[in-house]
Amino acid sequence: MASRKIFTIIFVYYFISLVGSCDENSFYNVKVTLKGVKDITNITGCFEPVEDLVNVSYIQIIDEQIPVLKKNAIHSLPKLVDIVLESNNIAEIKPGAFLNLTNLYLLKIRYNSIRNIQEGVFNGLPLTELSLTNNSIETIHPRAFDDMPNLSVLFLNENKITLLSTEWFKNSPNVGMLNFEKNYITTIPLKVFQNVKGEHLIRNINVLTNILLNDNVIRKIEDGAFDALETLGWLFLHKNEIEDISEESLGSLRAIEWVRLDHNKLKCVPEKLVQISPKIVYYLQSNPLTEFCINKYNITKVR
Repeated sequence: MASRKIFTIIFVYYFISLVGSCDENSFYNVKVTLKGVKDITNITGCFEPVEDLVNVSYIQIIDEQIPVLKKNAIHSLPKLVDIVLESNNIAEIKPGAFLNLTNLYLLKIRYNSIRNIQEGVFNGLPLTELSLTNNSIETIHPRAFDDMPNLSVLFLNENKITLLSTEWFKNSPNVGMLNFEKNYITTIPLKVFQNVKGEHLIRNINVLTNILLNDNVIRKIEDGAFDALETLGWLFLHKNEIEDISEESLGSLRAIEWVRLDHNKLKCVPEKLVQISPKIVYYLQSNPLTEFCINKYNITKVR
C-alpha cells in the first residue's frame, strides 16, 4: 500500500512537470467553495492536480481580491466542470490561465474589472458557456474566441465594447447565443457574423442562433452586415440610434424568427425585412415612422 502511494505521488508530480505548474501565485489565502473535495476552504498558489484537488468538480470564488489570473492559475484538473469567479476585482487574465481542463463546461467571470481579452485565454477550452458579464471590457483580440469547438453561449453584456470583429469565432462552429447588450457598439460591419451559423442541429432538433445587440449606440448597419447568415432566431436591435436599414444590409438572410427594432430613429423598414420576419410590424414602437410606412405595412400596434 505504501509503495502504491509513493508511486501515485511521483506520477502526479511528473504529470505536473509536463503540463506546467504555478510559476507565480494567482491566489493568496483566498476563500473558496469547492465540490469534490472536503476540508479545503482557502487556497494560496493555484489550482493544480495535487492531493485532493485532483477531484475538484466545481470552483467558486466570490468577493475576494484577485487582481491578476496568471498562467496556470487553474490547470490540469480532470474532473473540473464549472468555474465561477465573481466580484473579485480581476483586472487581467493572462494567456494560459486556464489549461488542460478536459471537462470544463461553464466559466463565469462576472462583475470584475477586466478591460482586455487577449488571445490564448480561452482558445482550445472545451467550454459550452462563457460569461464575461459586467466587466469593463473595451478590446477583444480578433482570435480571442477561435478554436472553441463546444462554445454555444457567450455573454459579453454590460461592458464597454465599441467594435465588433469580423474575425471572431473561427473554428468555433456551435455558437448559438451572442449577448452584446448594454455596450457602446456604434456599427454593425460587413459580414460581421461570417463565422457564425444561424442554425444548428442539436440532438436531431434544429436550434436557431440568437444575437442580442440591444441597448447600444448603433447608428449604422453596413450593407452586407448579415451576409453569410440565412436564418436567425432572435435579432434584438432595440434601444439604439438606428436611422436607416437598407435591404442590402440584410445580406443573405431569408428568415428571422423575432426581430426587435423598437426605440430607434427609424422612419420605415425595408420590405425585405417584413417578408423575412413578418412580426417586425409589432416591434417598431417608439420610432418616428412616417404615415406612408404605417399604411404600407398596416402597422396598427405601434405603441
